[in-house]
Amino acid sequence: MRVSFDSNAWEKIFHSTDCKCAPIRGALKARRLEGFISEAGFRIEAIRNRDRADYFKQPHADLQFDGSGTRKMSFGPLDDRHPGLPVPQAGKLQSALAAGIRLMRGSNWMGLPSPQEISDPMIFVPETPEAKHEREQRQLDVSALIDARGVGWAKFDAADGWSVRIKDTHRFREACAEWADGELVAAHIAYQNDILCTHDHARRAGTSVFDPKNRSWLTSNYGVVFKTIDELLAEILGRPG
Repeated sequence: MRVSFDSNAWEKIFHSTDCKCAPIRGALKARRLEGFISEAGFRIEAIRNRDRADYFKQPHADLQFDGSGTRKMSFGPLDDRHPGLPVPQAGKLQSALAAGIRLMRGSNWMGLPSPQEISDPMIFVPETPEAKHEREQRQLDVSALIDARGVGWAKFDAADGWSVRIKDTHRFREACAEWADGELVAAHIAYQNDILCTHDHARRAGTSVFDPKNRSWLTSNYGVVFKTIDELLAEILGRPG
């Protein structure tokens, strides 16, 4: 069983004092579960709330030319602009990786840096070139449809993301989280996982990729199965949810 974990799920599961989620950790270590985390959570949500409006004023892109005379050019995120993961989150990530969790790649946002803590390619899901191409196409397709529904990255854009304009701090903070949620959903579908474990029902966020209408759309069109930690525990332990 392949499970994608939202940040509100995996960070609880791998909290150093947690006992309740021990069966999930055991199932991951025994490979009865395969667990996955979206890298977008680290690229977007790891930026502290108070810093998001300033950090996301513009894309942080790196343009380099090969000085050998061949005129080769490379373009990608300027990763040293990312402040790195908060210490508690970095510790939980190490515990998750030790239990067998692997990271799912997000959309190819050239101006969105990655923290140093996820720079090792070995912590990502391994793929053949063919599988990578097919997965990326699925991700592009579903991301476009999520955006067209006005959620995911579309809410970040609507809140003046990557703009120097003065932002509504609260609205912008939530828009960043919504962008990360849209990335998680697109990755979950693209990697063809079985369960998306989250506690996010968008009760206070208004229109969201996790609101009831969009959950219904995701289930009907892509077969997305949503479960909370308690529901996942019940399935692992073989008892009614």
